[in-house]
Amino acid sequence: MNKLMNSQIFDGKRVIISFSVIFFVGLGLRFFYFPNELPLIADAMDNFTYATGINYYEHLPTEWSPANNGWPIFLSFWFSIINLENSLDYMQMQKTISVVLSTLTIIPIYFLCRKFFDGKISLIGAALFAFEPRIILNSLLGITEPLFILLGTSSLVIFLKYGRKAIFLSFVLASLCTIVRSEGIFLLLTLSILFFIKYRISKEIVKTYLPSLIIFMLILTPIMIYKIEVTGNDGIFQRASGGTERILSMTEQDNDQKIIDGFGLFIKYLGWIMIPTFLIFVPFGLIQFLRNRKKETNFIIVFLVCSSIPILYAYIVQAQDTRYLYFLFPVFCLISLFAVRSYISKISNKNLLISLIIAGILVSSVVFYEYKKMDYEKELEMNEIAQIISKKIQGTNFHPTETKYIRAAQIPDNWPFLFLEEMYEIHTVQTSNHKSLEGFISENRNELTHILVDDSQDLPEFLQDLYNNEEQYMYLEKEFSSENMGFNHKINLFKINFEIFDSIMEN
Repeated sequence: MNKLMNSQIFDGKRVIISFSVIFFVGLGLRFFYFPNELPLIADAMDNFTYATGINYYEHLPTEWSPANNGWPIFLSFWFSIINLENSLDYMQMQKTISVVLSTLTIIPIYFLCRKFFDGKISLIGAALFAFEPRIILNSLLGITEPLFILLGTSSLVIFLKYGRKAIFLSFVLASLCTIVRSEGIFLLLTLSILFFIKYRISKEIVKTYLPSLIIFMLILTPIMIYKIEVTGNDGIFQRASGGTERILSMTEQDNDQKIIDGFGLFIKYLGWIMIPTFLIFVPFGLIQFLRNRKKETNFIIVFLVCSSIPILYAYIVQAQDTRYLYFLFPVFCLISLFAVRSYISKISNKNLLISLIIAGILVSSVVFYEYKKMDYEKELEMNEIAQIISKKIQGTNFHPTETKYIRAAQIPDNWPFLFLEEMYEIHTVQTSNHKSLEGFISENRNELTHILVDDSQDLPEFLQDLYNNEEQYMYLEKEFSSENMGFNHKINLFKINFEIFDSIMEN
């Protein structure tokens, strides 16, 4: 008996040590690839300026609000207690917090796996998430997913693993998850269905579910009221109902093809995100998962179905981005373990095989990330170029890579700064739906001062022609050439001479 207890304690210590190694290797990978000289871009910049506004005003800004403001509210707390020198340092802090949250998510994932498997096999589930290349890349962007996934996974795990009193905490986390991203409202749907499966119609509805629902709404209500006052929309329930109406209107207008295309996009991206490691485990794991159906596995199916609803809607409206599926990754880690268990059951030295699987996951993920990672030196050059040309222009065409850094170049160095929409004085004008440069300039002449081009194949044909045949455009004056300044990335900036342009147009 003592030998058995000592063996279990020894195995438990080895699991803790192994988990710690996975945690710190996952954290180390993220910091190894950390883009510490690049500013935030796109959605991350919106979150940064909003968080900065909270610290400047010392309350939520009343002029504007992003669609989802939970992440920047969370950031503003850390911004307020940590003193740094300038705005770029706070941008790096935002990415650092994102990295830490992403790594912390392996803790609830491990406990989710422990609900179904022993500690050793559950380590593989934690490793799948810790080393997943898309999750690593996403954590470096400073956007909402790491906090959203951490809260959503923790809410599910607490509901599944603990008793009645813990359900209150599960609903609290679900409400916070909904503030971070409005899609979290489907987590409320998930928990509600799971509650009635677990307790059916009983006195627990009054004792537990209704109080949990009230707590959920009490947390959400102030944020919803604030959003209605600022934007005219609560950003959660109205957004969900608006999406439902849009889907129904598609059916009424015989736009079934859009729904079919949405399903096709969902399947396409689902297959793509299985590469490199999930592809080995998830398909066979799903078969084993469905073969071993029991009450707890039904809970996971409910979670998958409910969480897929907003993802499917995003693809129906052609939001082409794989990161909508990242919320499902914790469950993919769990399903993968059903395959792992089947694989190792045929091997006598299970510990060695588990170690080899974890090592294989790490190697394949690093190889995939190295293949898909951005050209860091090129990004540094584009950021430096943006710093130069942002001082020369008031309005230019949208460029798929360069203009993302032009916005960042306008952020003041001193922090906190007063955010105003007028602060972004440089307009970037979309080039879609234009067939010629002359037509593009004519329709947007009040916003354009310059045209920005390089050899990117993502630019419209008329801008590619400008890059290759600049001498044919007499109304454009080259004001900047990165090649002449020693940059490896070739990009040209042309100033529009409207006098010559108008003369040519008249003739």
